[in-house]
Amino acid sequence: MEYKKTHKRRLTKFGKRFFAFTIVLMIGISVLSLNSSNRNLSEKGIIDNYKEETDNYLVEINYPKVNNKNLLAYANEYLQNKEEEFKNDISDLKNMNSGKYEFITDYKISENEDVLGLHLIVYKYTGGAHYIRDDKSYYYNKNEEKMVSITDFLANDKSLEQLSSLSYYYVMKYSNDNDFGFDENMVKSGLESDSNNFEYFNFIDDGLEIVFPPLQVAYHAAGEVKILIPYNELNGIIKDDYLKYSKKDNNEINHNRNIKEFSNKKLIAFTFDDGPSYIGTNKLLDNLDKYNARVTFFVLGSRVNDYKDTLKRAYDMGNLIGSHTYSHSNLLKLDNYSITNEIKKTNDSIKNITNSDTLYLRPPYGNINANIREISNMYTILWDLDTEDWKYKDANRIANYIVENAHDGAIILLHDLYETSVDGALLAMERLQSEGYAFVTIEEMAMLKNVQLDKTKNYFSIK
Repeated sequence: MEYKKTHKRRLTKFGKRFFAFTIVLMIGISVLSLNSSNRNLSEKGIIDNYKEETDNYLVEINYPKVNNKNLLAYANEYLQNKEEEFKNDISDLKNMNSGKYEFITDYKISENEDVLGLHLIVYKYTGGAHYIRDDKSYYYNKNEEKMVSITDFLANDKSLEQLSSLSYYYVMKYSNDNDFGFDENMVKSGLESDSNNFEYFNFIDDGLEIVFPPLQVAYHAAGEVKILIPYNELNGIIKDDYLKYSKKDNNEINHNRNIKEFSNKKLIAFTFDDGPSYIGTNKLLDNLDKYNARVTFFVLGSRVNDYKDTLKRAYDMGNLIGSHTYSHSNLLKLDNYSITNEIKKTNDSIKNITNSDTLYLRPPYGNINANIREISNMYTILWDLDTEDWKYKDANRIANYIVENAHDGAIILLHDLYETSVDGALLAMERLQSEGYAFVTIEEMAMLKNVQLDKTKNYFSIK
């Protein structure tokens, strides 16, 4: 029997290399295909994330779970552009000896009955002491079915500047409350009246929440800076549709004082600046009921905390508390941020004691302009009868001046720092009461005369 020899085929060295290359290529194509498929699914909102890792870098994209095709489209385009930017950046860098370059994303969603918001956060590490963070926000108005930004919620052309000033106050307050020591120039730069500086915001129950990413208004270690501006301070800045606070009714405003009995009387508003004080203010409060009188106090924020009980007593009696700024500075000589600080510090000090918002401002020296009125967002109350009580300190002279110049709708300027001023006011009340005058607060006078006060105007009297 004959046996045939069989020969085993063996791969040459070249063949082995070609085979190995083919296998690697096929695996690579499969991985790329899978990654591409995953990315397409991610961009369509079908899966949640995409991950790509090499020896030199890590890309991990956490795609937002948001049921809105408009927001998804903007988000995916932004994330794709940032990823390409990252890869271009690291292509020019030398590989690190240890660790990797990283590109990692996250997001936050906010929603109320009107607006759906999506905030994207991109963390990049390309060497150095810390990650670089980029933030981007998108908002969709569900009622109007369109993309919107902060400017769509503002009431007028001046609103952004007013929002900038308010934000400065609250950022500095945040810094002081937490002992962060923010640099004021950096804060001002990060809060310039540019809509891009107010990109990340939310309308929540208590007001407008604004978030500033690291390095916008403060050093990196401070992290995000989040402030909350109450709705009552945004009246005239934010469109009425987005002011969710409830207005006070007349009974609450007037502490249940029945002002209808003054309907047929001549009205005078006694106003007192620069207080409170212990002797003068309390002496006035002790005697107001004799004349069924209530008055308006324009207090200094720098004095409020020293006379808390006196201020609380004045408020609880039904007197009106207004602001005379914090330190009696000439507002015309201050920049917008300092003006805001003078007014807001006073308003906050008053609210801490009375639990009531302050709507009325008397600027020191009566110095006011349109810019200050816009920043304050308050009613500006001046005067038409100046007793010059601070100069003469003579009760009889003060009383005589008031009686001789009294008229319906008059606003009288006095100072409760001086006992002689209080004595003069009480003497005048006693004489004017018999002439058919009633003594009311600024707020009461406006209501009795059916005058809707306007924040763009100055009031010397109310007629």
